[in-house]
Amino acid sequence: MADKQISLPAKLINGGIAGLIGVTCVFPIDLAKTRLQNQQNGARLYTSMSDCLIKTIRSEGYFGMYRGEF
Repeated sequence: MADKQISLPAKLINGGIAGLIGVTCVFPIDLAKTRLQNQQNGARLYTSMSDCLIKTIRSEGYFGMYRGEF
């Protein structure tokens, strides 16, 4: 097999796309994890990760998942 060089712009584009997808998927999961960990035992707002994400979207909108915590 011939070793083909990939150009720097192609590597930058690939890295940018991978980073964008990673942030888009990981940030909402991390937000839900943090909110689940921070809730008090007596006053549980969320029952699961999906419940947390659904309630976040309903109360804060889609971009509410990408804002800072609380």
